[in-house]
Amino acid sequence: MGANRRFALGVLCVIMALWGTIFLTSCSGGQLFSGSSDLRNTDPVDSDKRANPGQPRDNTPQVLVAQQPGELVAGDYNSVIVDYSNCSQGYISAESFLVNIKAKVLVYAPGETNYYQYVIPPTATFVTIPLTKGSGLYEIAVYEHLYDDQYSGLFSQDITVELASELTPFLYPNQYVSFTEGDDAVNLSQTVTENATSDVEAVDQIYMYVVETITYDYDKAANVQPGYLPNNSNTLQTQDGICFDFASLTAAMMRAQRLPTKLDIGYCGEAYHAWIEVYTQDKGWIRRDIEFPGDAFVRLDPTFDSAGKGKGDISRIIGDGTNYFPMFYY
Repeated sequence: MGANRRFALGVLCVIMALWGTIFLTSCSGGQLFSGSSDLRNTDPVDSDKRANPGQPRDNTPQVLVAQQPGELVAGDYNSVIVDYSNCSQGYISAESFLVNIKAKVLVYAPGETNYYQYVIPPTATFVTIPLTKGSGLYEIAVYEHLYDDQYSGLFSQDITVELASELTPFLYPNQYVSFTEGDDAVNLSQTVTENATSDVEAVDQIYMYVVETITYDYDKAANVQPGYLPNNSNTLQTQDGICFDFASLTAAMMRAQRLPTKLDIGYCGEAYHAWIEVYTQDKGWIRRDIEFPGDAFVRLDPTFDSAGKGKGDISRIIGDGTNYFPMFYY
């Protein structure tokens, strides 16, 4: 479904109207990684095959940094620009030059009717937006805030994405899984996995640390405001949070250990909820009661499991997993 069919002419809208020129471009190939971590010549999820069995796993944190080379750019420097030069790495970047006006970027993923929504503050700093639904045609629409819930469309861009790897979108930081080199979550990921001899053990140790340390905050859950984004340093300091905080912290720590991790948002039964899925090429046991088959993403729910502090049978809480209905992946 093209962007022309999604956006009608008009100035005032509630994320409905759009004006501007629509482009169709392609993004593919390119180097696998860029940024502070030099992983270009290595497999980010194949560390165990290079390690000696039984020896400590390399737990040096790796934080990938999104780049904006300006080779493929939509928009203009008087409003908002979108740099999609590195979309083959699983992300685009948006930067707003609007003065005291927030912007929004909507992303329609291939084959999806729901859109992903990202708020772009007027900070003239790039925000990383992940492309988490694989290769295909993504439709990007950009809006500026007018008043209340009214927005005006600025421009749209169609991008044909060919990912270099299906895993890279789940290794970079973004608004929902935010971490930076040397921050609390990154440093803790190294401390917690100090004795891990495999990726499975690293997953186990990070996961169990979160569920045994962080407590669910019912007051925060009752009063959380729309647009809330987790702050992992705050979660670690207060040692409590809502499901969004549990999932974001766990995902950030695992990604810092080169473990591709999805943050899922959707429904568990009738509850709007957040959980994670993690990938490793190992085969083994992630916990006493969860078998990890390897070579696939496996769902884990740190929020529910924290109720028993990792000691109970989580299946009694979450059932056989068929009641999970993910809507978004970050």
